[in-house]
This record gives sequence, structure tokens and C-alpha cells, in this order.
Amino acid sequence: MIIETFTVEEINLVAMYLGGTRTETLNNIAEALLDIYDEDIILIADSASRKLAMLEDTEYAESSFIPADDTEE
Repeated sequence: MIIETFTVEEINLVAMYLGGTRTETLNNIAEALLDIYDEDIILIADSASRKLAMLEDTEYAESSFIPADDTEE
């Protein structure tokens, strides 16, 4: 799996909770979900988490989760 399988919304969410490792990022998202009540955000977080869980650690390390707003010039 490569980063292109993530939606813009998923990439933005992952970037918000980005950790040094894939596991740390997954834990950050899971912890944040404890305080999130917006159903759409929960669905995006669940989908992003499933995709992150399928990535190999090396794929994660080679991926850039740059928020969409940061790529526009």
C-alpha cells in the first residue's frame, strides 16, 4: 500500500496526529478519538487508521503526510 490510497481528508488527519512511528501515530489518533464526537471525523479517522495499520513501518517512514493547505502556493 502506498500513500496515494489515502484521501486528502485522511492525510490531513494523519498529519494532525503524526508521530515519529506508525504505532505512535495510530495511538495519537486513537487517543484523540476519545474527545471527538463528530461522526464524519470519526469515520475519516477510522478509515485512516485502518490504512495506517496495513502499512509496513518502512512504508510509513518513507511517506509524507503533508496537509493539503501546506502544499498550495
